[in-house]
Amino acid sequence: MTYPLSDLTLLAPLLYVPADRPEIHTVLEGEHDLGVCSIAVCLEDAVRRENRQAAAVALGKALGRIEAAPRAIFIRPANLEALAYLLDHVPLQHVAGFILPKATASSIHEWIERSGGQHHILPILESREALDPIGRRELAHACAAHRPLIPCARIGANDLFALLGGLRRPSGRTVYETPVGRVIDGLLEVFSSYAVALCGPVFDRMNDLGTLAREVAEDIHRGLFAKTAINPRQIPIIWNAYRPDAQDVEEAQRILEPEAPAVFGLHGNMLERACHAEWAKRLLHREAVHAKVLTLEVSPSGTLTPPSPIQMPRVAV
Repeated sequence: MTYPLSDLTLLAPLLYVPADRPEIHTVLEGEHDLGVCSIAVCLEDAVRRENRQAAAVALGKALGRIEAAPRAIFIRPANLEALAYLLDHVPLQHVAGFILPKATASSIHEWIERSGGQHHILPILESREALDPIGRRELAHACAAHRPLIPCARIGANDLFALLGGLRRPSGRTVYETPVGRVIDGLLEVFSSYAVALCGPVFDRMNDLGTLAREVAEDIHRGLFAKTAINPRQIPIIWNAYRPDAQDVEEAQRILEPEAPAVFGLHGNMLERACHAEWAKRLLHREAVHAKVLTLEVSPSGTLTPPSPIQMPRVAV
């Protein structure tokens, strides 16, 4: 049986954690107050190759220790063989799914087949196929062929930088101010035609929260959510940016009113129901998810309390 992915899981940031981190079980069972996020336990690039098997064994023991997981847990194996080991030797009752690194059309089909259609797979678009217009269409077609086991695909910005001649994100620039931004826009064109959602890429300049905020705003304009985070400090920046603007909420509500004119003006903007209804529905859905999370804070003991104005709430997903 697949782990149900909530709306929150597909919206909130995904925080990467190396699988060989000491006391990994404390992160998985929620002892660390990380805010609203899902966890990606990495057994690929974040772990040295010679340490991956030992890290997988330790992860299995950690998953066997925890009684409950307060947030969705995904595992990122390095390859198909590593996935097979996890499927055969690791307790997966608290695991939401697996992240497929450097996805190709063929590897997407292989991972779905090897997992027996019992687990969610989140492909990362960071192979050469993501750079090629034909390859992008093959990737999108493969993802669409396995819906709902593949609810979304992720974008691997750093690997794409490396493929584009060994580049690195310049300091102070969003990914959209680099050649990878054009790649992302190309992926959006193709994946949108297959109705496959894409997630925002990692921002690896951990001390530049201002540029991160600008990048998240650009993610949202493109319809990208569940942005990858690599440091807990990034999570509040990302999550708070996802809260819709009050003016946008008002406009969305007016667009969807049954008696609303086909075309009308509000706040100096032209609103057209035929064109803007889908935008309005998605924005109000996001606003509802965000508002619901902000009404609760779950303590480690499970007690619900009002959220602090300066702390991110923690919820079970």
